[in-house]
Amino acid sequence: MKYFAKTLIATTLLLAGLNIAFAAEAANNNIDPSNLTAVSTSGYVGMNNQGDVKLSASVGFGLNNGQMAMGTVEGTMGNDGKYKDSRLQYFHVFNTGNKFAPTAAVSLDLIDNNNFTTAAVGAISMFDPGIDNFVVFGRVGALVGQYDEGFTKMMGETDDSITGGMAAAYLSWKPGADGTYLMLSPEYTYMDGSIETTTLKTSLTVGTPLSADGKRWGQFKIENTYGSMEASKTKIDIDETVAWAFYKVYF
Repeated sequence: MKYFAKTLIATTLLLAGLNIAFAAEAANNNIDPSNLTAVSTSGYVGMNNQGDVKLSASVGFGLNNGQMAMGTVEGTMGNDGKYKDSRLQYFHVFNTGNKFAPTAAVSLDLIDNNNFTTAAVGAISMFDPGIDNFVVFGRVGALVGQYDEGFTKMMGETDDSITGGMAAAYLSWKPGADGTYLMLSPEYTYMDGSIETTTLKTSLTVGTPLSADGKRWGQFKIENTYGSMEASKTKIDIDETVAWAFYKVYF
């Protein structure tokens, strides 16, 4: 896992460089952070009320067939200055031509933290219910991976394998003409194995532009994670609420 973390740090620096070098190639004509099926070249920094810091960089690009793709790298450092978690993602967007579900995307995510490492394949679609300034996104995914060796032993198990899935909904409403949005998002994740993990993360996000050109945004998020990690002899209950503040820039 330490090698994985070092690789992600190196990739973060490389991608951040590409983020600046190829900014002119990105398709950011219609910047909309509330559109979860949009592609962009952007970066953000965030901090939560526990002192954790999160950094992310994305590079978006167009393909010859009219589709869009994006690569993202993200990492979090705990308030003690140590590595906490990271994510690598490839994101591929399609225009469906359907009025009710105009865009959809598939993704491949590699996620690592102090307890486990997983690879996930997912799909997300935008749904337009016909209500002004209101859209819904639905996401599903399947994952495989393994628990950290030390965490597995701490839970009293020897089998560290993981299989599972997730489902989520994102309800987005724009109350103003400047693009300011509110988003409510319940996300359910289940991981099966000798250690069974279930979590329900419920988030409320507010985002608003901080510049006239719409390239700088402020975002505030409150998220509650509720669930458990249960083995044959040990159970860890999860009930945590954190508040995040983000500053995001589009190139």
